Amino acid sequence: MPSFDEPKFAQFVASLGLKHFNYKELLVGRYRPLNTPPPEKLWHNIAPTIAVLDVLRDEFGASIKLISAYRSEDYNDPVKSGNAGRAPGSTHQAFSALDFQVSGVKPDTVKAKLREWECSKWFFSPIYFNRVTETLSTGKKITMGVLPQQIKAGVIAGCFFQYRGYVKAYGVKFTHFDTRGITTSTPAKKGGFDYEEEAE
Repeated sequence: MPSFDEPKFAQFVASLGLKHFNYKELLVGRYRPLNTPPPEKLWHNIAPTIAVLDVLRDEFGASIKLISAYRSEDYNDPVKSGNAGRAPGSTHQAFSALDFQVSGVKPDTVKAKLREWECSKWFFSPIYFNRVTETLSTGKKITMGVLPQQIKAGVIAGCFFQYRGYVKAYGVKFTHFDTRGITTSTPAKKGGFDYEEEAE
């Protein structure tokens, strides 16, 4: 396992210009049994996901607690982890997904707001993120599909983007959100995604 450069990760997260989250929050779960920090090659995958949650924090005016971010393949494995509900193709393994709780706001309400924003609201990222596919040891590929992006030139660089992804409310516990994007096997229309479900 390659060593994890925590200062470099902190610098990367700082480059995202987040108002409400720090790099340590994006490392939630790194010390759980079988888990690891996210590999550097996957760091850009989380950029649009956390950018959307940063705006969501302002929308609700309530704190957001991240409860699951990157999952190593072993940590995500239903048998090894003892969690039978985990999807083998979970986008947590590509560092594109976050499970979170919004203080005082029901997951169904959070899901409705995120669905309202999908394919319609434009978000800003100070970096032009270049996301990559993660290939598991089984050969299964977790593909990061296309997100509409518009480069912002001038003094302030970056890009505007819309998200495409998957949102699920888990009862009153938490919300799952990822920005996996459009692939050749997924439709582009709002709410039209037929993805393998994620589970905690």
